This record gives sequence, structure tokens and C-alpha cells, in this order.
Amino acid sequence: MIHINAPQPTAKNIYAGKCPDCKKRTRYLAFFTPWYGWDSTCIKCGRNWIDNEWMPLTFEPQSRQKSVARAKKLWRKLPPRSENHYGDSPC
Repeated sequence: MIHINAPQPTAKNIYAGKCPDCKKRTRYLAFFTPWYGWDSTCIKCGRNWIDNEWMPLTFEPQSRQKSVARAKKLWRKLPPRSENHYGDSPC
């Protein structure tokens, strides 16, 4: 049996800024995952950054809308901060 460890986010944050992809003033939903750092998603265009590194979108129909929907769903699901969180805020 193979076990793959995929840690869950331990904190969430929301902040405002100008998206380098859509060039609009927007809000970002950000989640901290141990080992991976902060994962931020622009809620206007769906572009994703992991630890300030630009991530490509998947090549599928409506990938931007799906990215925004995933971020919003995770935002609603997570508590503000778990007891084992250790990362700093992305902004």
C-alpha cells in the first residue's frame, strides 16, 4: 500500500492588490499549507500563485471560473487558523 502525504491548509487570509495577470485591482484568497507555503488566487481572473510563483491554469474549459470556485469553497470550509499553523501572512 502506498500512502501519499498531502497536508491540508492550516491558515487562510484575504488581501487586496493589483493582479499581474488581469491588471485589475482585486482581492486574493490565500491559504497556507505546510511544506508548500502560501497559495493565493485572484478572485477576478482565477490566476493562482504558490509561494509567489505564477502557476499555469489547467487546459480545460472554464478553468478560470473553476479556480475561483475552488478557492471560494476552500475559504468557506476552513477555520480562520488551525493550532498547528506556523507561516507568516502573504501580504
